[in-house]
Amino acid sequence: MAFSAQLGNLTDELIEVITSTPTAQTDPARFDRWRESSLRQLRQHNFLRTNQFEVYSALDGYEERFRVLNRDGAADVLRDRLDALSQCSNKWTPDILDLFLKLADQPVQKFNLGDLELLKEPKEKPKPGLKWSDIAKEDGWDEDGELWRNADLNGYSSDDDYTGHETDASAESGSTSLSSSETRYRKQPSDYLEGLQSQLALDEIRKSQGWRGRKSAKHPTTQSLKIVITEMQAIREIFFMLSGLENGLFDNQGRPSLDIELTHASGQIFRSLLISVSDAGRRLSLLRHYAKQKQDIPLLQVFQAAIQRHIGVFDNTIARMQAQYTSTNQNIVASVMKLLNSLGPHLRPLVLLANIIEALEQSKNSQPFHYLEFLFDAAEALQLEGDGAAYCFISQLFFECFTVYLRPIRSWMQSGELIDNDKTFFISRSPADVSWSQAWIDQFKLKRTPQGVLFAPRFLQPAASKIFTTGKSVVILKLLGKNWPTHEEAPEPATQVDMSAISELVPFSEVFKNMFDQWMQRKHHAASATLRQTLVQSYNLWSDLDILQHIYLMSDGSRSDQFANAVFNNIDIYNMYWHDRFNLTEIAREAFDGLIESHRLHVSASHDISASSIKDARRTIRAGLPSIRITYRLPWPSQIILADESLDQYQLVFTFLLQLRRASYVLTRYRILSDVLAYTTVEQEIFYGLRSKLLWFCNTLQSYLSTLVLGPLVGNFMEKMRHTEDIDQMITSHSTFTKQMIDEACLGGKLDPIRQAILDIFDLAIRLRDTRQIESERVAKETQELSRLSVMSSPRKESPSRYIETREEEDETFLGEQDQSPVTQDAGMAYGQVLGEIQSALDRHLKFICGGLRGVARASSSQAATKWDILAEMLEVGIRGPQ
Repeated sequence: MAFSAQLGNLTDELIEVITSTPTAQTDPARFDRWRESSLRQLRQHNFLRTNQFEVYSALDGYEERFRVLNRDGAADVLRDRLDALSQCSNKWTPDILDLFLKLADQPVQKFNLGDLELLKEPKEKPKPGLKWSDIAKEDGWDEDGELWRNADLNGYSSDDDYTGHETDASAESGSTSLSSSETRYRKQPSDYLEGLQSQLALDEIRKSQGWRGRKSAKHPTTQSLKIVITEMQAIREIFFMLSGLENGLFDNQGRPSLDIELTHASGQIFRSLLISVSDAGRRLSLLRHYAKQKQDIPLLQVFQAAIQRHIGVFDNTIARMQAQYTSTNQNIVASVMKLLNSLGPHLRPLVLLANIIEALEQSKNSQPFHYLEFLFDAAEALQLEGDGAAYCFISQLFFECFTVYLRPIRSWMQSGELIDNDKTFFISRSPADVSWSQAWIDQFKLKRTPQGVLFAPRFLQPAASKIFTTGKSVVILKLLGKNWPTHEEAPEPATQVDMSAISELVPFSEVFKNMFDQWMQRKHHAASATLRQTLVQSYNLWSDLDILQHIYLMSDGSRSDQFANAVFNNIDIYNMYWHDRFNLTEIAREAFDGLIESHRLHVSASHDISASSIKDARRTIRAGLPSIRITYRLPWPSQIILADESLDQYQLVFTFLLQLRRASYVLTRYRILSDVLAYTTVEQEIFYGLRSKLLWFCNTLQSYLSTLVLGPLVGNFMEKMRHTEDIDQMITSHSTFTKQMIDEACLGGKLDPIRQAILDIFDLAIRLRDTRQIESERVAKETQELSRLSVMSSPRKESPSRYIETREEEDETFLGEQDQSPVTQDAGMAYGQVLGEIQSALDRHLKFICGGLRGVARASSSQAATKWDILAEMLEVGIRGPQ
C-alpha cells in the first residue's frame, strides 16, 4: 500500500509538471483520466531495473577468466577499478556497468593494458623545437648579411647582381631559416596552368573516336559504310581486347567487325590479321573465365592459381608494350603485323593452356586430376614437335601441379593415413572395421571407375601398387606396435624438376619416372623391409610355414602315420565316436607333440556325421575322411600372408593325402603268418596280384606327390619367400605356390575326372579288403563245421596260409556286441567273380587315368603339364603287357 500511495503521488506530480497547470483543481475529470492512464502504463511496463548482483557477478567472472588465461595484470587492474568504483558509486552505477558489459566486444581477447595509458591526462605540452633563428640569435650571426653571399669563383660579373639581390633579401627578412631560402625556387599556381584547347581541337578528338560508338553493320555492302582507322588505333583496340576490356574492333564473342579497314591495307589482309588475333583473344577469355570460377579441390586450386599467375604475367607484358607506344623518348613504328609477331611467343603457352581447359570442358565425367593427364600428354607432344619453350613451360607447370597431387600420397606412404573427403586419391578405406588379420586385404581398397579403370592418372598407374602396399605396410606396423615415424628426418627428393638442365633428347615420360621413382623408392623400401623383418623375426613366419608343411602336407611321415592310423583303426573297429572332435584333437596333438604349441591345433568333423555313417566311412574313402578338418591357429600377422583361402587349398591336399594313406593302410594291414605257401588257389593268385598292383599304384602316386610335386614346390617357394621385398610379393608367391600344388597334385578343376578315377581305385583297395575278409570268414565257418561233424584221428593240419588283421590284436572290450562284419555290395557274389570285377575296374581306371593325363598335358601350356606327363608315364608301367 505504501508503494501504491507513493506511486500515486509521484504520478500526480508528473502530470502537473508535464501539463504545467494544476489540472486537479481546474478540470478534475480530465486530470483523473490522465492519472488512470499513466498509472496503467506504469504498472504494466516490462522494463525493470538492472539486476546489480548479476552485473557484479559478470565482472567477477571476467576477473576470473583473466587469471585463468594467465593475464594477472589485467585482472589486477580490473579489481582496482572495481574497488575504487565502490567508494563513489550511486544508484545508477549498476545500469552504467550493465551498459558497458553489453557494449563489450570480446574483452578477454582484445583487452590491452597499454590502452589504459590513453585514459591518463597528457602532460604539459612540449616546448617548440629548436629553430635556426634561435641558433642565429644565440651565436650572433643573425645580422651578418655577408654570411650568405655566394663565393665569386670565376669572376663573372652577372653573379654579383644576383648575390647582391639575395643578400638584400636576406637582410630584409631578418631570418636565416631554410624556409626563406627555399621560397626562391617554389613554383607559383600559375605555373601549373595548361593552355586551353580550342574547340576545333576538341572536335577533332571527338571525330577521331566517333567510330567507337557506331552501330556496326553485320553485312556491309558498300564502301561508304566502311570505317577507316589508323594502325595505331587498331593496335590500341587489340591491346584492349587481349586485356579482356571492351573495344571497338571485336564483339563480346571475340568476332572481328567487318566494317572497319586500315588506311593503307586491304580489307582482306586486315580481316585475316584480326581473325588470328580474335582466336587468341577467345582463348584468353576462356582462361580468364576459368580463373574466376570457384574451386574447392586443392588440386584444381593450384592449377587455377597457375593460370591466374600466367595471365598476370601476360597482362604486364601488354602493359610494357603499351608504354612503348605511348613513350616520347623513343620512336616506334605502329605495325599490327609486328605487334602480332611480338605477342606470338607470349600467347603460345596461354593458347596451350586454353586448349587443355577446352578439352576438360568437353570431356564427360572429368575427374579432378584429368588435367594432369592433358599436361603430361601435351608435354610429350611438344617434345616430339621440338617446341622447346612451350615444352619447358608445360612440363614445369605439370610438376608444379603434381606436387599438390603428391600430398595425399605422401600422407599415405609416411603415416598410413587418408585425408578426409579427398576426391582425387585412388585409395579408399572400408566404412566398416575389420579384424587385424584382414586389415591388409579388406581394410583398404583401390578406387576404380564404373568401367573398371583405376581412379588415378594414367602415368601413375604403374606405381599405384607400390603406393598401395607401402601405406598398408605402415598401417600394419602401427597395429604391431611399431613406432613408425610420421616425418622423415632426411629430406626427401625434390619433386620439382629443372627442365632447362635436362637434355631435350630424354623423353618426358622417363624424366617423370626417374623423379617419381627416386621420391617413392625410399619410402616403399623402408616400410616394406621393416614389416617383412618384423614378420620373420618377431612373429616366426618361417616356423609357421614349416608347421603347415608338417600338418597339411605330411612332410613328417612318422607323425602323420601316427595320426592317420589312429583314425583308420577307430573306423575299422566300428567306433561310433571316431569323429568326436575332442578325440580327433587329442590324437593330432599327441602325434605332433613337441613340434607345435598344442593349444593352436584343433581337429573337427562335419556336423552331418552320425553313428550310422560309420559303415559308409569304412566302406569308401569318399565318406568320412573328407569331413575331417584340421585347423592350426596362426598368429594374426601370419594370417595376412597365409589367408583362409590358402588354408582351404592346404586342406584339400591334406584330405587327398589322407585318402591315399587310407588305401595304403587297408592294403598293408594283413600280414602272412606262414612263410611258405604250400597250397595256393587261382583266387589267391588273383588276390595277391591285385593287392600288389594296388600297392604299386599307391606307392607310385605317393612317390610322385612327395618327390616331384610337394618337395620341389616347397623348396622353390621358400627360396622365393626369402627374396621377396614386400608383403604383396609374399602373398603372391604363396598364392602361386598353392595353385601350382593343387594343379600338379591333380586336384584342379580340369583334372576332376582323373581325380575321381584315382579315388575309385582307392575304393577298390577297400573293396578288395572287404571281399577277402568275407571269404576268410566263409572258409573259417566251413572249416569249423567240418571239424564239428568229423572226428579226426590225426592232429589237425594247419592251413597253408593264414592272415590276421591288426584289429585282432587291439583291445576291443569297449565295442561290446556291435556287428563288425564288413558291409559291401559283394556279399552275395562269388569270391572269384568279385576279384574279376575288381581287376577289370582297376585296368579300366588305370587306362583312363594315363590317357587323360596325356591328353590334358598336350592341351595345356602350364608348368604342371610336364609333371602330368611324367605321372602318366609312371602309371603306364602297370598297364603294359598282356591283360
